[in-house]
Amino acid sequence: MLALPKLRPLRRAAQVVKLLLAIYALRKVLQRLPELLRRYRATRPLPCSLGEAFLQWSATRMAEAIKSGEVTSLQLVEASIQRIQEVDVHLNALVAERFDAARKEAEEADRRVAVGQDDLPAFLGVPILLKEAFEYPGFPYTNGLMCRRGRVGQKAGPALRRIESQGFIVLGTGNVSEACMWMESYNLVYGRSSSPWGLHLSPGGSSGGTAALVAACGSPAGLTADIGGSTRIPALLNGLFGHKPTGGICPNLGTHLDEFHGAVCRICQMGMVCRHAEDLLPLLRIIAGPPDPQEDHLAHEYRACPPWHGKEIELGSLTVGCLSFKGRFSVTSVQEMLISSIGEGQRMAVQRACKWLETQGAKIEQLHFEDLYVGQWFECWSSRVQGAGTARFREVLCQSKQTFGIREIGRYLMGLSPYTLPALGLAFLEDFVEMFSPSMERRLADADELETKLRAVFQNCQVLIMPTLPRHGLRHDEPLLRVLDSCFTSIWNAMEFPSTAVPLGLHKGLPVGVQIVSLPGNDELTISVATQMAKAGVARCFVPG
Repeated sequence: MLALPKLRPLRRAAQVVKLLLAIYALRKVLQRLPELLRRYRATRPLPCSLGEAFLQWSATRMAEAIKSGEVTSLQLVEASIQRIQEVDVHLNALVAERFDAARKEAEEADRRVAVGQDDLPAFLGVPILLKEAFEYPGFPYTNGLMCRRGRVGQKAGPALRRIESQGFIVLGTGNVSEACMWMESYNLVYGRSSSPWGLHLSPGGSSGGTAALVAACGSPAGLTADIGGSTRIPALLNGLFGHKPTGGICPNLGTHLDEFHGAVCRICQMGMVCRHAEDLLPLLRIIAGPPDPQEDHLAHEYRACPPWHGKEIELGSLTVGCLSFKGRFSVTSVQEMLISSIGEGQRMAVQRACKWLETQGAKIEQLHFEDLYVGQWFECWSSRVQGAGTARFREVLCQSKQTFGIREIGRYLMGLSPYTLPALGLAFLEDFVEMFSPSMERRLADADELETKLRAVFQNCQVLIMPTLPRHGLRHDEPLLRVLDSCFTSIWNAMEFPSTAVPLGLHKGLPVGVQIVSLPGNDELTISVATQMAKAGVARCFVPG
């Protein structure tokens, strides 16, 4: 008989290998410790209030000044470029620029004004920033994915072409989260971006790089996209106005979703962040409208644009729902338990907005999250994104059907994974949901039932006022502890309702803000309320420093 080999030496060898791997992983963590400590050390806001006064103007004001000769486009573009270069050394928010081309376009805009050319575009010569997730000729087009590193855009999508046709001059693109699916703008292609309100603070995600540069007066506005809060969360954390349009009125063609999505084009919507509320509606009017059916095979999934009335809403005719928690003792689900309580700053912001609307004659109706089944909001969003025909998140991360398994966690701990921790967490969370949740048919039926309940609220109220997130001024990595807080924004993507983010000043030196929500097609209503709040000085974008 053959003697069996002794296993003891093999076991010892395996133990030694495991020990060496553990030592290697610990060494990696210790090497990163100084970087982590620097990341969390509190810093002062950048001095963005210094410089030319026109850097703080709205895009509308800039366009008027260029046409009247008060200032030239070249002056605006040069000052914006200088500001971006000054702050980006600290923020790491800009990933690509076209400064030389922008200067030439500014000179051409000034020439057109000088010769008195008729029918000048509405925003001729005004600088604007984009998000790296938008395809633009010659610009990196990675969406923060290592597997797309080196990929370059070939042509602009319809929304960007519309923007440029109205005279805007693109300066560059801002950093994003990995695959644009996280609340921080951090990826392994470009690194981590910070907020101008403090380098220890997150600018939000996934449009955080663009929002940080707009907040620092690098441009009056930036184009964004929002699948679960990617416009409104950066607007809150950087102290800006922002708008997530009605689902399906703005084309997504020319974004990373082109290759890995189905009807999610109604859940994800292009939008904008601005320092002034008066720019929101003009920008929305420009980018709204379905794509050409010959260019996008999903054109039938889009909605027709709502009518634009161009009139301010009579605030005294509104009934406004004011959303808050009854109290943490009344939670009805595990998900609800994991949502943060509303912080003092955000609670005061909601109260300030509702109190002012009440002085304008609006009727305020107190509503509670618990009565609107807030514990079901995150799952509703997740179900509708998956049910829209989009690829699994793993496939989006890998840009392939060939994905990764549980061993990727070990690779991450040893510093060998091409993915960030939030991206891996979301991928495995998707597995967990699929494993323990009911069938997709049941989940979508539950989402429809929740929509019916939320729509019923608008039988009495025309708009809802609620915090953009429960907490403001989030530090780097803090969203890892507040994952389900994103349901405050993502639920309105799932419902396809318009939502306008409104800055309501500062609390302990950092921006706070609310979002104004209404039924689909009521974009002009939510924007009008925000604009009137801004005119009254109730809503305002402060400049860091």
